[in-house]
Amino acid sequence: TYTLVKTQIYGVVGSAYNDWGATPDYAFTPDYSKEGAYYINEIVLIDGKMKFRANNDWAVNYGDTGLDGKLDAGGDDIPVTAGTYRITMDLSDPNNMTYTLTKK
Repeated sequence: TYTLVKTQIYGVVGSAYNDWGATPDYAFTPDYSKEGAYYINEIVLIDGKMKFRANNDWAVNYGDTGLDGKLDAGGDDIPVTAGTYRITMDLSDPNNMTYTLTKK
């Protein structure tokens, strides 16, 4: 026997990437060394704002109210400047979900 589990596919959406969903979101890669962790090694962003969301839909989305590196469900847009970034997102602790944006 086997069990199928529907997984969330998280991605980047926003004026900094795809004009808030005009094209599919840039998908994260799961970090198989830690359940609930995801990464994007290289994404090109323009000046604008972004958020993270699941399955190219707004039912599950995260922003950063307060710009403290902690993700908030439905939180504020995250401002970014143009450049190439590495992004990590850690949802493993629902009480302390975090992200990092590292400009390359």
